[in-house]
Order: sequence, then C-alpha cells, then structure tokens
Amino acid sequence: MKLMMILTELAHGGAEKVVLELVRRLRLHGHDVTVVSLMPEPPPEQRAIPDALQACGAKLVFLRLTRRTPWRVLSLYRVIRAENPDVIHSHLIHPNLLGRMVNVLTRKPLVNTIHIAERRSGKGLFFFLDRLTFPLCDVSTAVSNAAARFHERKCGLKENSIRVIYNGSDPVPQASPETIASLKREWEVDSCSKIIGLLGRLDPQKGFDRFLALLPYLARKLPPESKVGIVLIGDGPERERLRRQAAEMEAQCPNLCIRMPGYRKDAASLMSMFDLFAMPSRYEGYGLTLAEAFSAGIPVFCSTADSLPELCALVGDHFFTADFDRETPDAVAERLLTALSASRDEGRVIMTNGQMYQAYLALYESLLR
Repeated sequence: MKLMMILTELAHGGAEKVVLELVRRLRLHGHDVTVVSLMPEPPPEQRAIPDALQACGAKLVFLRLTRRTPWRVLSLYRVIRAENPDVIHSHLIHPNLLGRMVNVLTRKPLVNTIHIAERRSGKGLFFFLDRLTFPLCDVSTAVSNAAARFHERKCGLKENSIRVIYNGSDPVPQASPETIASLKREWEVDSCSKIIGLLGRLDPQKGFDRFLALLPYLARKLPPESKVGIVLIGDGPERERLRRQAAEMEAQCPNLCIRMPGYRKDAASLMSMFDLFAMPSRYEGYGLTLAEAFSAGIPVFCSTADSLPELCALVGDHFFTADFDRETPDAVAERLLTALSASRDEGRVIMTNGQMYQAYLALYESLLR
C-alpha cells in the first residue's frame, strides 16, 4: 500500500511522535510512505523527527508554506499527483482542511485525525470551515473520546461522526542508574528527597505557569528540613517567561530546587528520575507524556482538562487529579502533596504502537475495499 501523511510541521511534538511510530510500523510491514510537512524543515537541533522518519525509509517533502508564501499550498496538489498514494492521512486542523480542499481534485481516500481539543481563542473560522468541508473526508478520527466529542460540538456535527483511535505508546526504556545519578548531580537535585518531573513544549496550553504559581503553597506544606526538586524538561515560546517565574518561585521557597534543562530528545527515558509526574495542561487532545508516565509506573498528578481524566480512568488508579480552574491553590497543593507520597507500580499501557498501527491499517484497507 502507498500512503501519504500530511502534517503542519515536523518539529518535536505529540502528534509528530505518533505519526513517526505509525510510519515506522507501516514501513516495517512493507508499505511505502511519503510524509508531507506544510512548513519548512526544522532547525538542526530539532531534526529528531525528520531524521527518524528518513531512517525508517519514509520520503519527506517540505512545502515551505509560510504566511508570506500562501501560494505554496498549491504545490500540495502537485505532490499528491506525483506520489499517487492509495490513501491520504492528514493530521491536525490546517492539514485536515487543506487536504480536503485539494482532494476535491485528486479524489483519493482521505482520513483526517484530530489530535487536540482546540480551545485557543480566534479559531471560530477554522471550526466553521471544518463543518463546511467535513463531507469531503472519508473518515474523521480523534485520539480520544474527549477530543472527538469536543470537536463535534464546536463544529455542530452529529454525535459520533468522529471515531476514536487512541494514540499508541510503548513503554520507554529508562536511562541507566548511572545516567540518572549523573544528571541529578549536574542539575543539582541529588540532595532532594523527592523530585517532581514535567515534560512538554513550553507553551501556554501545557499550563506550566500555573504549576509554578502553585509551588509556594506546596512549599509551606512540606515537612521541615525536606527539599523537593522540580525538573521541567522542554523548550518553546514560553521559555524565558517561565525561567523568570521559576527564579522568582525559587527565591520565595528555599526548600524547592527548580531546574529547566531545556529540550532533550531522551526526555521520556529520564522519567525514572521522578517520584511524581505532573501535567497541569489547560487543554489536551490526548496527553502522550501522561501515557508514557503510566507505562513507567510513576504516580501521576494532572489537571482535569479534556482527555486527561479519560486516560486516567483507563489505567484504573495510581493517579491524582485537580481542577486548577475551580479549586483553590491551597486545595490543589494539598492534593499535590498527597500525590508526592504515592509509590510506583508495575506500569500500565493504554494502547501499544502495534495496536494503533493495526487499527489504522484496518481503516486504510476498509477504504480501499
């Protein structure tokens, strides 16, 4: 089978990681795959996804679409005609809309996948266009029930118009004890009695700012003489603002040690360093790092945004949730303190990458039939 994946970009993100794992298995089973990025190539320090896609034999095409070069969207039609895929699978709102419009001419079986419950302001036009063009895709999927139902409501679609295929996430091999010990010394958290870890793009969506704002309330509740490390791994547009906020919080709370080591492609393998994984997102379509934390057996503390309670319910227990928007900071900090005393378990997987591959393969084959 010949497939084409269309994404907004190929920087390191949740949707891109999921597509990478899907493409790996498609290539492993002999399928040809072309991956199209609407945006230009990422800088060298962010080429982990493109390099991994090329390593497994996928063909990459960058349309180099920017605000100043909107006409380059026309080249998507030429790429589809040249590659002649059996099935097109687009991911995220811009590729979904563009894929539908171009496919009016190319007439290929088309799958759209929604990866996020889009709550940013100013997106009304996108939801209107999505509803208008919805009949132009053969199948629309979402990565969680929460994301599917949210998108249906925003677009005014009939309930269950969008089917659910969960993201795959295999247990990530953890870094060696020697590596963990070395990084603890490097980040100066080796003297901390507990370490709370956060991973993700430094973006307002992820809610890292409200987690940092919670820390003075936590610090007042900690036992005397105890010291807690906070390690926030990632990069993004909020980096400098979060660094300033972290420095302010650390100055207020001498029993906390806050570190922001930046982006690391091995971030998921460092979860064994954490006594608790925190995910304070404002909105989420899935929550890939949450699934990775569950598979590593780490206790989880997360917000009640969109899909996060749904994923927690799938693993049964070993999680703590808080409504950052409605509960007082003192109440949220009390729950965070309780979560910090939880112990690890054997680890649980929501859906493996192999199961995700089988679900999408069955969908592609049904469209061809």
